[in-house]
Amino acid sequence: MHTKKKNIVGIGIGPFNLGLAALVSHHPELDAEFIERKPEFSWHNGMLLPGATLQVPFLADLVTMADPCHPLSYLNYLKHHDRLYQFYYYENFLVPRSEYNHYCQWASKELKNCAYGETVTDIQYQTEQERFVINSELKSGESRTRYSHDIAIGVGTVPWLPNWAEHMNHPQIKHSAEFAHMREQLARCNSVTVIGSGQSAAECVLNLYRDLTPAQIDAGATINWLTRSGGFHPMEASKLGQECFTPAYMQYFHTLPREKRRAVVKGQGLLYKGISDYTITDIFDLLYERSIGGREPGLNLYSNSQVNKLTIENETDVIEIECLHTQQEQSFTLRTEAIIVATGYTHQWPSWFENLKNSVLETDEHGDCIVEENFIAQRCDQGVGRVFIQNSEIFQHGVGTPDLGLGAYRNASIINQVLDKVVYRLPEKSAFQSYGAPRG
Repeated sequence: MHTKKKNIVGIGIGPFNLGLAALVSHHPELDAEFIERKPEFSWHNGMLLPGATLQVPFLADLVTMADPCHPLSYLNYLKHHDRLYQFYYYENFLVPRSEYNHYCQWASKELKNCAYGETVTDIQYQTEQERFVINSELKSGESRTRYSHDIAIGVGTVPWLPNWAEHMNHPQIKHSAEFAHMREQLARCNSVTVIGSGQSAAECVLNLYRDLTPAQIDAGATINWLTRSGGFHPMEASKLGQECFTPAYMQYFHTLPREKRRAVVKGQGLLYKGISDYTITDIFDLLYERSIGGREPGLNLYSNSQVNKLTIENETDVIEIECLHTQQEQSFTLRTEAIIVATGYTHQWPSWFENLKNSVLETDEHGDCIVEENFIAQRCDQGVGRVFIQNSEIFQHGVGTPDLGLGAYRNASIINQVLDKVVYRLPEKSAFQSYGAPRG
């Protein structure tokens, strides 16, 4: 009896869908293709800074947590590039971010199921044929159409900008996502201000501060670091605290009512939004060294400081930042020549995804799709094709949703479901602690 070959199309090739592409490459019984609008794999290239590392161990690569023997593991990448012994003596679980990006680029070139330079323009569902129709366009203008029973959406996030950032077209006001491309022009500024208190903000501050010479500081050069938060706090890094980035916590999270989940994640910011302890240490140590003898260190830190408005002086091009100290309820103004807005990222779903809502995909009272514990978005049309969401908002699965360490686990689960058999054994116990109430 002839059985139709199972297939899946992935839209977007970030680390998560690239990991899925890597795992499915070992399953010829599954026909899979992945589409990416960029010309090649590129992961936050505006933040590939000297000294910047992943905030998760190298084991959180594309495949290891599901298939440690896979040829596209990070260790095999090192072996292929004659760096295994160097890594052995590097003795660091947190690898350089630039090397992780290079690893992913290497893996993407090893795979034959990834198509770059192709933008998805529309997705429809054909009920009678029980399949999705995926239309895309190449840079040449040529159109392509693919058909698939299942799709995996991994389109990633975009820089988020607050209301006061209306001058973002100004050449000296940029989001931190572009920081690496601005280093030379920022080095020519006498004053630079970084706004935000997460890891990206801290890395921008550290690199700017390292670039600042003692002679420049003596001549009056300064860096301002500004945040509305109560301080420059570390991200949770304890061993038990990190267990919230496990399948066990994700499974517990899905036992909570949907609105309860939204409330829970609002109070978990420092589990994933804070600064790594080693970055804080590097900044503090540099401040200490540069303040010896009562010298001005050249770095000013302002917490509890909310930005309300930016004004550009036409004559000088200097930027005035109007702020409010939220605890003292006192206004103040900072003058600066450049601003790095390190206010994080948000989901901006493509129009073709928005069009699927309420026609194919069920939504909640907030207009968000409803992603189940198995990573499948609920459907409202009774169709049988599955829409897997790779990196949904954190209220869907918890703070571990965007964590690289859970990517291989999620992809293993997706493959098991598409092939309708257990090809990857998922962990039954992934945390020491129990998140729910004990059972009687």
